[in-house]
Amino acid sequence: MNKPPEYQVMRIEKDFSLPGDSLFWERVPALAIGHYLWLDNGYAPRVEAKLCYSEQNLYVFFKVFEPQIRIQFTHFQDPVYKDSCVEFFVDPFPKKQIGYINIETNAVGAMLIAIGPTRASRVRIPKDDLKGFEIVTSVKSPVEGGYGAEFWTLRYKLPLALFEKYYGEKITSGHLASANFYKCGDETNPPHYGAWSPVPTPTPDFHRPEFFGLLRFL
Repeated sequence: MNKPPEYQVMRIEKDFSLPGDSLFWERVPALAIGHYLWLDNGYAPRVEAKLCYSEQNLYVFFKVFEPQIRIQFTHFQDPVYKDSCVEFFVDPFPKKQIGYINIETNAVGAMLIAIGPTRASRVRIPKDDLKGFEIVTSVKSPVEGGYGAEFWTLRYKLPLALFEKYYGEKITSGHLASANFYKCGDETNPPHYGAWSPVPTPTPDFHRPEFFGLLRFL
């Protein structure tokens, strides 16, 4: 079995308001969502993800080189994976065997979020549990086709209190979590499924934590 990829999550001392300073984000290392799976249609947009964290929050940044997109969903817990979408699946405490949180966001920032050990046993996380969550996107309204740029960006601030609530423990320096990052669009033209850590299943299935990579919190 291949060694899973690992990303080192940079620690910052002070929280900031989104979108954050562009020079700061340039200094944060990027990982690539570069494994396009299951469909041999030639569509493989370049996607970068970056993470950093403070004592209180985890910051997540996506940059997606995709000049043509489809956005139809705008509400919390909509099926945003059908749109031009990026996803962050994370199990902050794998040894507890509670399961992973899937955070799925389309290019206008509509979000689907749930927790559970498998695809079939997920519980949606209520908005009240996301107090302090912030999201900023470069695309501001639903669109099908061009949106006036060669890439779109999405950044959000996820309170670490969410992990403490569901897992009963705080993330500290040196901690090792498991995670995967995805780019998808079930109903885009063309449909596509990209991953950071490859998922060697015969059919599309992002809900496979056994193939997650590693996040090391510095």
